[in-house]
Amino acid sequence: MKNFEISVLDLAPVKQGITVHDTYQDSLSLARHAENLNYKRFWLAEHHNMESIASSATSVL
Repeated sequence: MKNFEISVLDLAPVKQGITVHDTYQDSLSLARHAENLNYKRFWLAEHHNMESIASSATSVL
């Protein structure tokens, strides 16, 4: 069986009753967990002008 690399793609959704700051903390926690599991990369999806998505400006993150 061939080995292959797996990455994580996080949309960083802002859930009802949760702040954007909390969403960033959740994304950071997920990235650290993925790193501990030896995932190859952690990606943030970039979606502009969507209030419910915290990853709208990946360069800022």
